[in-house]
This record gives sequence, structure tokens and C-alpha cells, in this order.
Amino acid sequence: MRKLFTSLLLASASIASVSAATVTQPSIVEMQTNVGTITLQLDLDKAPITSKNFLDYVNSGFYKNTLFHRSIKDFIVQGGGYDAVSMNSKSRNPTIQSEANNGLTQIAGSVSMALAAPNNVTDNHSATSEFFINVQDNTKKLTDVSSFTVFAQVISGMDLVSKINSYPTVFGSVPYDNTGVTSCDLSFCLKKIYIENVYTSQVVDAINSWTRVTVNGSGRVTSLPVGLSCAAKCTLKKSFGTAITLNVKPSAGYKFTGWSGDCSGVTTSLVLDTKTKNNNCTATFTKIGA
Repeated sequence: MRKLFTSLLLASASIASVSAATVTQPSIVEMQTNVGTITLQLDLDKAPITSKNFLDYVNSGFYKNTLFHRSIKDFIVQGGGYDAVSMNSKSRNPTIQSEANNGLTQIAGSVSMALAAPNNVTDNHSATSEFFINVQDNTKKLTDVSSFTVFAQVISGMDLVSKINSYPTVFGSVPYDNTGVTSCDLSFCLKKIYIENVYTSQVVDAINSWTRVTVNGSGRVTSLPVGLSCAAKCTLKKSFGTAITLNVKPSAGYKFTGWSGDCSGVTTSLVLDTKTKNNNCTATFTKIGA
């Protein structure tokens, strides 16, 4: 069973000191769904307008309880525009200027903005809140680069994206989780896939640093000083400069296979930089023999 710890990351420009920090927009976004967590890395340099637009929706809470409403096998998974309960379209912000010619391509795991009328080449600037994740390299399929703006890349949870893409669909293309369901009425048993919440970095306040951790697989992450140790969401707030060490412990039958996000390497005892930034780390545990 996937255990989720959600985390914060600060993306910061050149920082000479905490008090004189130049803070930029956050670059890491963690999307917690009802079937797992997907972590995105925004490209603030090549897609500044689109990234800001996406963060505006994130920070307003717009994506909370929105449906993954479109899944096309071995192509894309799309979401970010429809209420998970009513399945009605949500009220959205004005459309944004396209940045489709930014040099980013529709490779596997890339995240692009959907358009109101993607087949209408005169409507390239119709993106609002909806996005899609490329399940495979769709560079050749999506040949009209002037249409869809790539603005992010999945850096953790691509296995979950593929899992969602493998689910059966109803109402044309809406994926649903049929795990363990043998026979029942659709209205009572349909488990739609939706975004429960989205997390991004917090701005440095020159006083505290924030640490959140996502656990993929089966294991536990604890901290010294004590603060992180749980099987659900954990957040640790400490004064800047406080030395923080993350320790990992796999569950029986699992092994620790490495850090990602704001952390890297395979050390089981990781010392964090808390002097200039927040930390968003993912610890991955893999079943032995898998």
C-alpha cells in the first residue's frame, strides 16, 4: 500500500543570506490524488506565463477535488477542469498567451496545457486550467508545436500516471479504478480518479524552514531532531540553521532505493540544507525481488 508524505520545496534564486534572499516562484508541485502522488517540476524559465498560471490555480485551491476526466490508452491523461463529484466544469480564470514554441517537447512525462479547441489552430491561446500528462513520447503525434505548451515534467510518480492510463474508462474517456470490484451498480461502485490536494513551496520567511517528505513504496522516514515519523502526511518546521537529518527504514520485504526531488543519492541518513531553503524530498522503497 502506498504511503504518502507530502512535502515542500523552495525554489530560490541566488541567495547570499537568509535575510537577503531573492525568492522566486516555486518549481516543485506535488499532486496528491486518491490513488497516489505525482510530483511535477515546472520550467519557470521556458514557460513563465504558463507556470505562473498553473501556480495561481494551485495556490487558490482550484485543483482540489478535480477529476482526471480524460484518459487515452498509451497517449495522455488529462485533468484539472471538472468537479470530481458533480463532474461539472469549474469556473476558470481568463485564457493565457501560448508559449508552445519554447523548445520543450511532448516527451513521456511532460505536462502540457490543454486547449479549449485543440483542433482549431487559431485558438492556440485558449488554455485555462486543464493540463495533460504524456504517457509516452508523443512528439510525433502532436506535431503541431504551435498548439500545446509544455511547461512541466513528472519527476516522481510516472508509474502512477501509467496506472491511471491502464484503468478502464466510462462516459467516453473518464478513467475509474475497478480494483477489487467484481459486480455492482455503476453509480455506487465507480471510483473516479481525482486530485485530493496540491502542495507547492512556501516563501522563506527568514525565520523558519519547512520540510515535507513523500514516501513511495513501503517504509518510514524519521528525523533528528524528532518531528517527522508517521504513516500519513508529515511536515516539519524548524528555525533556519537547525541541523536536520532524515533517516529511512524499509518495511519488511522492502529495500530503500534512493532519494529524489530536493534530495538525491541513496544514503539512509541524509543531512538537509536548512540554511537557505525549504526541502521537498521523496524516499522510494522497492519490494525485494520486484
